[in-house]
Amino acid sequence: MSREHTAGAVDPSAATRAGASADGNVDRVSGARIVAEVLGAYGVLAVTFIPGEGILEIVDALAVHAPQIALASFRHEAGMTYAAQAIGQLSGQPGVCLAARAPGALNTALAVHTAFTDSAPMILIVGQASQAISGREAMLNVDDYQRVFGPLAKWVGVIDAPGRIGEMFARAWHVAMSGRRGPVVLVMPEDVAQAHARLSIPALPQLPAPSIARTDLDRLRGMLQAARRPMIIAGGTGWQRASLEALAALARQHVVPVATTYRRRDLIDHDDAVFVGEIGIGIDPSLGKRVGEADLLIVLNGRLGELNTLGEGFKGYALIEPDATQRGNAQRLVHIHADASELNAVYQADLALLAQANAAVDAWQEASATGATWADAEALDARRQWMSVLRAERLAFVTGGRCEGPLDLRAVYATLDAALEDDAVVTSGAGAYAIWPQRYLTHRRPGTQLGPKSGAMGYGLAAAIGAALVLEPGRQIVAIAGDGCLMMHAEELETAVRLGTSLLVLVVNNRAYGAIDGAQRRLFGRTVGTELGNIDFAAFASAFGVKSWVVDETAAFAPALDQALAASGVRLIELRVPRSVGKPLA
Repeated sequence: MSREHTAGAVDPSAATRAGASADGNVDRVSGARIVAEVLGAYGVLAVTFIPGEGILEIVDALAVHAPQIALASFRHEAGMTYAAQAIGQLSGQPGVCLAARAPGALNTALAVHTAFTDSAPMILIVGQASQAISGREAMLNVDDYQRVFGPLAKWVGVIDAPGRIGEMFARAWHVAMSGRRGPVVLVMPEDVAQAHARLSIPALPQLPAPSIARTDLDRLRGMLQAARRPMIIAGGTGWQRASLEALAALARQHVVPVATTYRRRDLIDHDDAVFVGEIGIGIDPSLGKRVGEADLLIVLNGRLGELNTLGEGFKGYALIEPDATQRGNAQRLVHIHADASELNAVYQADLALLAQANAAVDAWQEASATGATWADAEALDARRQWMSVLRAERLAFVTGGRCEGPLDLRAVYATLDAALEDDAVVTSGAGAYAIWPQRYLTHRRPGTQLGPKSGAMGYGLAAAIGAALVLEPGRQIVAIAGDGCLMMHAEELETAVRLGTSLLVLVVNNRAYGAIDGAQRRLFGRTVGTELGNIDFAAFASAFGVKSWVVDETAAFAPALDQALAASGVRLIELRVPRSVGKPLA
């Protein structure tokens, strides 16, 4: 990551507000207007923000000169940034958000980190005090945002001349969307927003799409032909729906089961016989065992850090052996990723391929065009048995488990699953409660689940609002939260109502930080600081104008859900469970 600092001072006295310059030259417009024109030309659908010092000119210019862009004002900068991150996940372009000077900008830190861990394309525009008072302890200011955001973002750029705004936005767009997708921060001093320059809008960047070379395809063919127990692990972002359908078809053609990385379970239709589950937190122990037994792992667009390699005992880097010389079962690893820094970073691959996911699938599909399976008869029989075992274990996992108490969460999610459309979007934050929808909800289309890899509590509601801003009207959106998780950013209930969104919130209320409560009990036999006070969430939500229901027994959920789905606007169902309810029991 580097800091871009353009040359040339801006004369604040020459600046006027958005529009033509003071000398009447209509070809010269304010920096704020250039931002609005560029975002409009790039097809940005929505901009999330909280108005404040440093971005006032940009907000006004967007309202006046880019009215086609939805402007969504939030209650907290973390909420607006989570929403932008969700937009980046769902829309195929960077989500865009605006943060005012230091109080606003610093509030975005965890959400920027979340965009990075989730590989979500996003552009955060930070307003800064004028350059004339930089370094003089300006009010509400931080002088060096590169040091602040450098470890969290892919790139931090500082714009100090209005004539380079288009160039910097084009670069930011490219960086956010290329390789491993992620967040970019653009810092814009107020005098740059106010100063004037000729309006110039660069073309939308053409993104690189490296593919697999023919020689590497031949190597992949040879490795797959020799495999008796292969497995594909698909993950990451930037997928096109057609490529995911092609990947499933390739898996059927070559008889290879497909798992997904953590919280990418919507990449493959769960009803497809090739889908065998999700790795990471909450992994089916049987699937973890089968990953270790596989003789060929093809990790496609997934990252192999601690989260995706959690093994027995919640130990990271244990699901797969990082050292190629130490792997059991003669296991070989093929790792395909668009970012060279991911390949061989922790895991030594037998075949490391620098390729964009969609291009890689296209190349594999072309090489398989004859329809023949890359396996001899003996290998094919072994793979069919292997696939059958993994699929049976998957079905046993999603129909097993139990919940104590009068409200059975397994039955709750079975009822919800039956009621949701195939394209419904489900969001969640972090906590033990999130294991239930992960295990028991069925995903049949990509782009139908959002959840942070960063462990960010409070994510789900804001992400649902972001989804509502850019998805077609009528699409079902469900935000699931625990009581501790929701209260991290419950203020965004007002945002959801004010913006006229239509979404359903489910709150699992066990009056505790459930995941940590369980961890403390396992480690120490006692808990410290995890018990929470009782909140009447239905009454709380009603204060914001949210239609609300309370459910404390299984039989009451179905009628409450029917009423909630039949209603419009923002709705909330509080699910009251005992404090002891955490993850599904065996």
